[in-house]
Amino acid sequence: MSFFHKLIHLRWPVIGLAFIVIGATVIGLPRLTKDTTADAFIDPDSPALVYKAKVEEAFGITDPIVIALINRDANGVFDPISLKIIRKLTDEVGALPYVDPDLVVSLATENNIVGTNDGLIVEGFLEANTQGFRSPVGTMARGEEIRNAIADFPLYSGSLVAENGSASLIVAEILDEDRAQETYDAVMALVEATALPNGVELHVAGEGAVAGYLSTYIDADASRLNPLAATIITLILILAFRSMRAAIVSNLIVLATVLGSFGLMGLSGTSFFVITNGLLVNLIGIAVADSIHVLSAFYAVRRTAPYMPQRDAVAEAMRRMWRPITLTSGTTIAGFLALSVSSVMPPVSAFGLFGAIGVFLAWIYSMTLLPALLSVWPSQRVPAIFRSSRKADTFQRIMQGVGRRILSAPCVVVGTTLFVFVVSVIGASQLVVDEDRINNFQRSEPVYVADKAINAEMDGIYALDVLVEGAEAEALYQPELLRRIEALQSYMETLPGVNGTSSVVDYVKQLHRAVNEGDPAFYTIPDDPDLIAQLFFLYGASADPTDFEEEVDYDYQRALVRASVDNGRHTNNKVIVPALEAYLQDKFDSDAAYGTATGRVSVNYYWIDGIERSNLASVLLSLAAVTLVAMLIFRSAVVGSLAALPVFFAVLLVYAIMGFMGIPLGVGTSMFAAIAIGLSVDFAVHTMDRLREIGRMFGLTVDTLQAFYPETGRALFFNFIAVAGGFGVLATSSVPPLVKFGSLVAVAVTVAFLISITLLPTLAVWLKPRALQACPITETSYATDPHSA
Repeated sequence: MSFFHKLIHLRWPVIGLAFIVIGATVIGLPRLTKDTTADAFIDPDSPALVYKAKVEEAFGITDPIVIALINRDANGVFDPISLKIIRKLTDEVGALPYVDPDLVVSLATENNIVGTNDGLIVEGFLEANTQGFRSPVGTMARGEEIRNAIADFPLYSGSLVAENGSASLIVAEILDEDRAQETYDAVMALVEATALPNGVELHVAGEGAVAGYLSTYIDADASRLNPLAATIITLILILAFRSMRAAIVSNLIVLATVLGSFGLMGLSGTSFFVITNGLLVNLIGIAVADSIHVLSAFYAVRRTAPYMPQRDAVAEAMRRMWRPITLTSGTTIAGFLALSVSSVMPPVSAFGLFGAIGVFLAWIYSMTLLPALLSVWPSQRVPAIFRSSRKADTFQRIMQGVGRRILSAPCVVVGTTLFVFVVSVIGASQLVVDEDRINNFQRSEPVYVADKAINAEMDGIYALDVLVEGAEAEALYQPELLRRIEALQSYMETLPGVNGTSSVVDYVKQLHRAVNEGDPAFYTIPDDPDLIAQLFFLYGASADPTDFEEEVDYDYQRALVRASVDNGRHTNNKVIVPALEAYLQDKFDSDAAYGTATGRVSVNYYWIDGIERSNLASVLLSLAAVTLVAMLIFRSAVVGSLAALPVFFAVLLVYAIMGFMGIPLGVGTSMFAAIAIGLSVDFAVHTMDRLREIGRMFGLTVDTLQAFYPETGRALFFNFIAVAGGFGVLATSSVPPLVKFGSLVAVAVTVAFLISITLLPTLAVWLKPRALQACPITETSYATDPHSA
């Protein structure tokens, strides 16, 4: 008795055990946690991330949520109503549970610094009882005084208030980045509840807002798209087999695969990243492809042997299909594992690992649960299109026609392929790497509009930081070190996209001018370290000494220099970050003090740079792994190489399309290659396996290879329609990267399908590889007429 006869004999224990395993993995789903931060894409041990954490610990600065009030009227943000809104929102945001109330920065929290004969006056811009401000809060006169004070305090111009007075920021640091979504939702609720006069706008942006909104945004999109993809694939299954049985059992295999993979993800403690959404559609495509081939074989058996008992028919179908399904699963797993080990980004590595696990589960369930379910289905009705008395259906006739045209014009097929190859190489050479997190959103989305509006009015909300560390405590009292920081700020402001900088030096110069009766000539760094220490002491005596906690540490040994950048594009980051690091190495690497680039811009540069450095290596390694496995399973270098051709062309052509259309290689688009490799190899392996069966039984001729198209070609066609249709659904997504991702994968699958049914049979006839003809397969039971199978 064959393995599958034994398995079907034990069908109920098999089904029971399968559902126990599914249940055991499902318990991991509630443990899945989302991580939508950009930091997730970089190695936790990366110096950029380590120093970012160091800055957060020393200065309390994280990725903030930024609220901007924009008023383009003549009085700008200095009119009484705008200032009242700023104070109200500052108080409300500071009271939120996951916001640090001591690190909310706005006109309502910051102080003006002016000098008097008796010392310093340090008082809030919106305080009610003040010495420096003469007019009452809530009057136009007070607004004008604040305008003049801001103009006289360079630190705030462009960073807190727009240079033209049209906008002002409220910056809130989130205490727990895992609560970014809740914090963003709470901030948005406050903003939406604020009554605004005509001409006044409120916008919410910043990395904290992006991380918070991205989670909700993608979840809402996925909740619509994933059921739609499943519905479309189900309809395709019904169209292919005219059978609810086929649709139901296929969906059970898909469900078991997806639940198992994501359940194991939760049990392992692996986070659900932004790109993990793509894994779901990928596993659906792979699992349904296995089912399509098994069901095609099952109904083919029922056609040729209509009176065969159902259980025997299932066993025969599995005996025919276990080999190609196992081969495709092996090559797909190899591709995913290669991606996992070669990627430098943790989410991509996790994608590759759990993609491989999902493919393995799909194979296990297709080899066990699927035949068991087919064997216990109460109805033995054969769909009309598969009955022996019926002529070939429409799709079989289409594929037969395709086969005749392809095999009768080999020169056209090869010539067209070579032309496409040359054009693709030209297009792929134009591919560039770029990424901007804000482009994850449609241009109409509030967070996108806010980002563009704020960066247009202000210096910029993307932070490029330098952590300056002195050799000893109170190193920042030394004029030489402060002047080096001043020179660093001047250099940073020459970098593209950098519109302003801030550091403790700005406070020192403002204090120095204030104690010299506001004389602009004294907006300098004092030469005497004792005077610098005295300035800090005077400030502490007049105000809260912790006001500097975002610029210096308690011991005055470490300082944070922050540059405001007006865009988050990698093409800009990869210019300014290396340039800054080179400057620091040259000017800030000594025993007295050293500086390290960090901040959001630096971290983003390194994780996108990881794509630029590793993408090609990952793709080549995945292609090599797939090719090697194909060579091993077919025991032929020639046949293995032929099986890799559709995969190679699928990836190359999509890179060409991206190059010609100006679509950059980013996080979302870089993932298509791994998925394309995993999905495309299925078409190639099924094709080569069937060609080998035909070749060994009847030889490789134009006539004999016609037998490839009616059954295997039809199954591949519906495999292609199901996968391409599933990914094509993503083209309707409201998330731009998913639109590109789904469209590119659909194109890749299309290319792989076309190359598999055109170029591979043509080359098989031309080359007649020995491995496709020698040693007849004794295990197959195909009829002696190749066309009857």
